[in-house]
Amino acid sequence: PAGLVRRGGAGPVGTRLRFPQVSASLSTRYCSATAKIDVADMALRAQDRFLGNRTLFVTGERAEESPNRARYAVFGAHRTDTRDSRRRCRHVDHYRPVHAWREAQIWAILQRYGVIPALPYQLGFGRLSCALCVFMSVDQAATLRHIMPKRFDALAVLEQTFGCTMKRECGLHQFADRGRVYAATLARPDLVACALENQWHGPVVTSRWALPAGAFGESVGPG
Repeated sequence: PAGLVRRGGAGPVGTRLRFPQVSASLSTRYCSATAKIDVADMALRAQDRFLGNRTLFVTGERAEESPNRARYAVFGAHRTDTRDSRRRCRHVDHYRPVHAWREAQIWAILQRYGVIPALPYQLGFGRLSCALCVFMSVDQAATLRHIMPKRFDALAVLEQTFGCTMKRECGLHQFADRGRVYAATLARPDLVACALENQWHGPVVTSRWALPAGAFGESVGPG
């Protein structure tokens, strides 16, 4: 509420000159740690409004998504919890309400309340992470190259700069050449344009709900 919380920025800019690795380890798949997990942790730790209060942190990981996520606790103390501290007591619980749910249950509850599936699901993607995620499949790579060629080419250039490919076995363009663009993407250029916008300006619920093309498709993404 008081504005942005900033961390770092002092000293020279450094880089690993390597892409995040396709690994369950957050030390090598540093994108998840730095861009997602650490951001939430910093927001909780840096704001005194969470001190002396009870906070519930809710996330949507499911056991079905990977063996690593299957080991997550449904409920427990969050990483930022300091409820036993006498100096800075911060009570933060972490709750994963859909941890045991199957994918069919997710689509069923969205249908029940008429919640429109996110656009990438409608374009054929079976799981959402960052665009151009290091875990992308060959079909996802082909589709992403089709809808965002400039961003795809920029990563391919970085492969040359780093002297190290993202997928290791081959370069990104060669990887995409092995896949096929999702049929739903080819059929709906209007949805592609909307998906590439920074904001969604349409409705979030509908009375004409339909299962998206990506439902029960390839579930490629972080472990």
